[in-house]
Amino acid sequence: DTEEFCRKLRLREFFQDNDYDDGSLVRNRSNFKPKTNRDKHLEDYINCLKSSASTNQNNQNIKDNISRSERSAIENLSNDATIVIKEADKGGAICIMDREHYKKMVMDQLNDRNFYHELTSPEDARTMNKIKKFTSVYADSLTDKEIDYLNNFEMKSSNFYGLPKIHKSKEIQHGIQAKNATYVKLPQPGDLKLRPIVAGPACPTHRLSNLLDIILKPLCKLVPSYIRDDIDFLNYIPDSVDANTKLISFDVTSLYTNIPHDVGMESITYWIEKHRDEIPSRFTKDFIIDGLKLVLENNHFFFDNKYFLQIKGTAMGTKVAPTYATLFMGYLEEKLFSRTEDVFDANFGNCIRKNWKRYLDDCFIFWNRSLDDLNKFHDLLNGLHTSIQFTMEQSEKELPFLDILIIKEDNRIATDLFYKSTDTHQYLIFSSCHPSHTKRNIPFNLARRICTIVSDQHRREKRLKELKSFLLKQNYPVNLIDAATNRAKEIPLPELREKSRRNTNSHKIIPFVTTHNPRNKNVFKTAKTCLPILHQSDNLRSLINQQDIINSRRQPPN
Repeated sequence: DTEEFCRKLRLREFFQDNDYDDGSLVRNRSNFKPKTNRDKHLEDYINCLKSSASTNQNNQNIKDNISRSERSAIENLSNDATIVIKEADKGGAICIMDREHYKKMVMDQLNDRNFYHELTSPEDARTMNKIKKFTSVYADSLTDKEIDYLNNFEMKSSNFYGLPKIHKSKEIQHGIQAKNATYVKLPQPGDLKLRPIVAGPACPTHRLSNLLDIILKPLCKLVPSYIRDDIDFLNYIPDSVDANTKLISFDVTSLYTNIPHDVGMESITYWIEKHRDEIPSRFTKDFIIDGLKLVLENNHFFFDNKYFLQIKGTAMGTKVAPTYATLFMGYLEEKLFSRTEDVFDANFGNCIRKNWKRYLDDCFIFWNRSLDDLNKFHDLLNGLHTSIQFTMEQSEKELPFLDILIIKEDNRIATDLFYKSTDTHQYLIFSSCHPSHTKRNIPFNLARRICTIVSDQHRREKRLKELKSFLLKQNYPVNLIDAATNRAKEIPLPELREKSRRNTNSHKIIPFVTTHNPRNKNVFKTAKTCLPILHQSDNLRSLINQQDIINSRRQPPN
């Protein structure tokens, strides 16, 4: 860790902040090391740091932050071959499932021949050859560093798993409400479904997927319905509506797995041609379409020692998937706006274009026409494509969207925080070995989130009191919670709901990434206290400020 940090310092001194940019959007990590002894004060600083790292070992006994019985329970659970442990799809709950039942649920999905095809052997090597051929064909579109990035890495097969969607299981919700306990045991709920995830952080197509995501993502903000996050949606919500306005939300059923490849390519072509200037000119339409086909048509993975290929839709797990799904839905919405004008009138078509908002597969609109018109509109949505179907929820009083509960009080609109009934509020326990600044910031960030979303003061106080009870259960000190809450409450609402701005000086940051070691906590402190040695150099004083060096910690290997 210390060696890598010292290398970063030498790179800063060597390049003098004059970053050469060849236009590469992606690249492999460089191993270049500048020669030593270029600057005496830099070498003195590095020697001071290394000396401190080797002598500052704390030899006192380190107290474990979990008990012997807890560690024994963890080991027993991890060694139990009859169960599978998964995090719930939403809400932070931990699900312990019978392994055979879990395997059956997964295989029920993978045996659907409309979406998956079983392979006789792994396809990784063959796909890697396709990637190399692709980079050869489009060598003129790519820099040497991009070609190296796409071709040269340690490859690993993707694996399939399912996350239990307990928030959509009525049986589980009823079980939780009946028991109201930390642990609820239910025998194989019949209505429990799994969210399919293909984990391929080192699969053959993962780097191409990442490059395509970087290229296409700027197009998303040009989709009329696009919502970036909660704050973006909050800034769209009006203060008041007509008295007869209804709150309507739509959800696309299994969007990722239902996007047909041909219509997906059609949609990407549409946005590229419409906003060609948003994409670097060297990336042609053919490059992007052929690259996407490579990613989508080679989504193979293993489960339970069997190999499969996904033949429809995109994998939830590949980097480009959210961007691809956003642009696909935006393309269908262009058809929706046109058809709305035909079925209703031009004014209403324009109204839909302006007020229809969507985050991936979740859609929302304030509706002030008749129920008959609403049903016609719902039919229009379900007629956009046979594979894409929408479910609808409506209310005249309140309706959740994302993490926000929209409340209609007469003609006034208020917002509150929305939790699913299965949410556990399992925030990081205060005795965790995470850095102290991480734990100190959790109460403030959670309180700030409440102050951002909850518009009414009475509801806000109620939510903050609720948050305090959640954090006290996780052993957070009362004074830390109260101070964080008061700090969040002092921030004006317009400032809370301001869109985040990118730090233009982020390139100056030099992260000191250390592996957590309770016997050597002060190595980063030494990096800060020794900085005057570095600043004896006139050159480095202007290149490296104290605030440029930040600490980051990684978890030790299991």
